[in-house]
Amino acid sequence: MFSGPLKILTLNLNIDRPHPGGDQLVRAEVERLKPDLISFQEALWHDEEEDQARQILSGLSYQVVHQFELQTPDRHYGTAIASRFPIARSDLCKLPSTARGHGFPRALQAAEIDVPAPVGPVLLVNPKPHFEPNLEWEREMQAVAVADYIERNADPSGFPPLIASDLDASPDASSIRFLTGLQSLHGRSTCFIDAWIASGNTDPGYTWSSRNEFTRELADQHFGCEVHRRIDYILLGSPLLYDGFARVQRCEVVLDQSHGGVWASGHFGVYAEIKVARQ
Repeated sequence: MFSGPLKILTLNLNIDRPHPGGDQLVRAEVERLKPDLISFQEALWHDEEEDQARQILSGLSYQVVHQFELQTPDRHYGTAIASRFPIARSDLCKLPSTARGHGFPRALQAAEIDVPAPVGPVLLVNPKPHFEPNLEWEREMQAVAVADYIERNADPSGFPPLIASDLDASPDASSIRFLTGLQSLHGRSTCFIDAWIASGNTDPGYTWSSRNEFTRELADQHFGCEVHRRIDYILLGSPLLYDGFARVQRCEVVLDQSHGGVWASGHFGVYAEIKVARQ
């Protein structure tokens, strides 16, 4: 039996971090939080034994699946999913785009994870849409594809599926409004629960900020000003659509401070705890 809570962490590791000590900060936070499930984005890939996610989690009893174990590597970084519970199935799907986005293909990584009763199988989805500010149309297409994938693969009688990733869009963007049930797209609608909001947070919850020296230059290149955005999310399938009991009881931004001038990443992480039993 698993009494919970089910603990989830998502973090974009950022491929261009200026200091190698960032990995040690990530590992220390994993040791502190002890998440059951982890979604990484921009995890460096060398080979199956040397990829960044495995190096960070070495010796901590996680099963890790990197994107490039599921496809031929087309660059030196990708997504990764890690779990303390057995990963029963892994999947990777190309995300749709347009001609202006095809030079940098995007994908959805997913894993079905065998969590002990009363939870049962959990579908964890780690999509990485386009990041460019001018590609919200493409992110709309990709958000709909994510929802369609989950509808095809999640069991309505089971535990609600999870989306945990850097979605590269703020809460008021159409792609996020679609995923959280606030608007329709392309003749489709859905609803996922935003863990940040559901846990009662009222502050902005920024996860990508010019406060981070590592992020400041990129923010200036993309926006021409200081930027503070919430673009990393943990989303839970709606209780209207899935029978398994799940309630967000905690969500916080983590790894949002430098240590000795070193930042864990250009992104801050998001951590959530989900109650899995009514009692």
